[in-house]
Amino acid sequence: AVVLNRSTAPTGPILLPTLAMFTTVLTVTSFAVQRAAPRTQLCRLRGGAAEALAPGRPTLTLAAADTMADAALRECESRGFKDISVFVVDASGRTLVSKTMIGAPPLIPTIAEAKAGAAIGTHSSSRALKDKYVPERTPQLMAMTTLSATTHRPFAAVPGGVLCRDAASGLVVGAVGVSGASADEDEHCALVGAQACGFATEPATSALGDL
Repeated sequence: AVVLNRSTAPTGPILLPTLAMFTTVLTVTSFAVQRAAPRTQLCRLRGGAAEALAPGRPTLTLAAADTMADAALRECESRGFKDISVFVVDASGRTLVSKTMIGAPPLIPTIAEAKAGAAIGTHSSSRALKDKYVPERTPQLMAMTTLSATTHRPFAAVPGGVLCRDAASGLVVGAVGVSGASADEDEHCALVGAQACGFATEPATSALGDL
């Protein structure tokens, strides 16, 4: 309730707008407090404001990325594939490790990076992207490629980009991109690299049939 001192309160037409504005402010403030109350109570029930913060998530380490790249290169050598380039990126798309065999042509590292970028940028394998959009929805894939170029994010929907997830939580931790051999061989090497650290991969199996 609002109490006005009769000796000092304004009277007549001036008082009505003043009371109307004051009532509006009280109503809006009351509504905001009522809306905020459940959130405040929820934080208290969970043990304080700290519970409102997102918990830490699995993060790909530099050592793991290096292990993955080396495993992919060893698989390539042992299989007698053409020389390849390997890119390992974290969940944000940042390159942690890139390694290229001596005999790989100059464009190959760029393609490997783009395969990894496509996987991490869409949270799917680069093979899955190709299968989903080509040929029926090729214009959409072209639009995605154009958008990636304008935002300076490497993108190539060609087999060889493998998505990596934490096996326990299912959260995306990174991706591996390989190029230089055939598409199936590239993907095979990327899978060997990712699974060398125990990550769940997309795709889960190699088109060559063995891992």
